[in-house]
Amino acid sequence: MGKYYAQIRSLLRSRPDLRPCLKRCKHCGILFFTHPRNAGRDDLRCGFGCRERHRRTSSTRRSVEFHRGHPDKKRALNQRRYLISARASSPSPTAAGAAAKTPIPILKHVRLIVSLIEGRRVGLKEIVLLLATKGRQHSIARSGRQGYGGRRIRDRGS
Repeated sequence: MGKYYAQIRSLLRSRPDLRPCLKRCKHCGILFFTHPRNAGRDDLRCGFGCRERHRRTSSTRRSVEFHRGHPDKKRALNQRRYLISARASSPSPTAAGAAAKTPIPILKHVRLIVSLIEGRRVGLKEIVLLLATKGRQHSIARSGRQGYGGRRIRDRGS
């Protein structure tokens, strides 16, 4: 977390105009950059999971409230679900293809930050290519150290 905040401070030193875009997550409290149109808001949640969690819990709450007021609609919905699941056991290929094309929230966040820094719209394809070339990790197999299990066996023997 310290490295993340150090990067934020260094970015703000070079680009002080981005300070209004720096917000604190309402749920977890970490700092993150948001789009300039959201600069005046204080009710934002970060894209690292808090936003999706809030969306899901709010959706569940709305659904529970609605179906408590309309119990026969819930009964009909459950019956329809049961009949559909009994007929079709495999998912459709179009649903699987659509899910694979949806970008993950971290990529959207990286795209937003890069767009703010560069002052232009950056596409998701550019971000994926950038991360593929710059973000390569060393293989675990190249490590010269022994793992945790090797140390434990060595410690027991002495």
